[in-house]
Amino acid sequence: MANQSLFAEVKRWKKPLHILRNLLAKNYLKLLPNVEIIGITGSVGKTLTQNAIASVLSQKYKVIVGDENLDPTFRIPKTILAAKPWDNFIVLEYGIEHLEDMDSYLSIVKPHIAVVTKIAPTHLKYLKTQDEVFRQKAKIIKALPRNGIAILNSEDPYLKKLKGKTNAKIIWSGPHQRGVKISHFEQNSKGSSFRLHFEGKKATVNWKIIGKHHLLSAYIAADLGLYLGLTLKQIAKGLSQTKPPLHRLTLKESNNLTIIDDSYNSSPQAVKEAVKTLTQIGKGRQKIAVLGEMKDLGDFTKDAHRQVGLQIAKTPINYLLTVGAPAKEISIACKKAQFKGKIFTVSTTEQAIRKIREVASKKSTILVKGSRHAHLERVVNGLLGRSTHLHCYHCGSLK
Repeated sequence: MANQSLFAEVKRWKKPLHILRNLLAKNYLKLLPNVEIIGITGSVGKTLTQNAIASVLSQKYKVIVGDENLDPTFRIPKTILAAKPWDNFIVLEYGIEHLEDMDSYLSIVKPHIAVVTKIAPTHLKYLKTQDEVFRQKAKIIKALPRNGIAILNSEDPYLKKLKGKTNAKIIWSGPHQRGVKISHFEQNSKGSSFRLHFEGKKATVNWKIIGKHHLLSAYIAADLGLYLGLTLKQIAKGLSQTKPPLHRLTLKESNNLTIIDDSYNSSPQAVKEAVKTLTQIGKGRQKIAVLGEMKDLGDFTKDAHRQVGLQIAKTPINYLLTVGAPAKEISIACKKAQFKGKIFTVSTTEQAIRKIREVASKKSTILVKGSRHAHLERVVNGLLGRSTHLHCYHCGSLK
């Protein structure tokens, strides 16, 4: 019986077609015995880690990676079916929202190499607790073969529980491990740079990504690259060529405004890191945080938004602008915590664009962040002078 939650938003007549494609992908893999599967999961950073791994490994190997704009439900089979017998690796993102999602993905393909980035409170509407988030995502590690590889974030307390839970080899990745070291991290409105170190060798990376927390993806890709025989120079080149994921802390410039477009999705941990990045990139400039709803948090929704407000109250942000009713809780909590900046609450993206244009100075750094169906990319487009019209399979036509 197929996991129906995977196709909850798919038209009924299309569901058999998607189920058939999953079966085709599963059987097609039997014709690719020499192609290894790399599976990536975690609460945050999956897509950047996917892109970084693909870019690094492509310096030596033939790598297939999927379209980051497709949900894993559709991306996993489509990516598999695009592979050829002469490819070396398929990189897949195992993103989950519901209890049976990981089981469904693993029924199509179990990876030989599995990566877990971080466990955080996401999709609690369906998964209920952070412990359950961990339990579901840990399935990918427990599914590894004896000769498989697990690459885990050594800084995550949940992931440390996986020690002894798999027969596969575990590579612990992070700043306090024996693998690659990273130093001299710097970032600005153009991107960032850092230095890689390993066994007395060093190499410089010009990273198109901002946010110091995103170095986790660099650590993971570099450690996997070393394990698979790449040189430090090859790894640095691959990291420098890593494609920044769309709408995920993506830098954009317009009329002296620096816009940090992080409108793809949102969760408490992701907002925390995005706000840190705003304060660092916007140092010495006017800073504006535009925040929408964090969805799928279930019973934790109000408290999670309030915690974000308390965090922002401690920052040097000049303007906080929240969009929509659920995000208003951020403003309320921020005001109660005696935020020194100014607070605005609006109902629509159109109102948000007008207010930002009203308060922004000639040198402003603006963070725009919200969950996918809040569609705050429309705010970004409006500030860039582009059309704010879009069509969403979930929300319909938006003007």
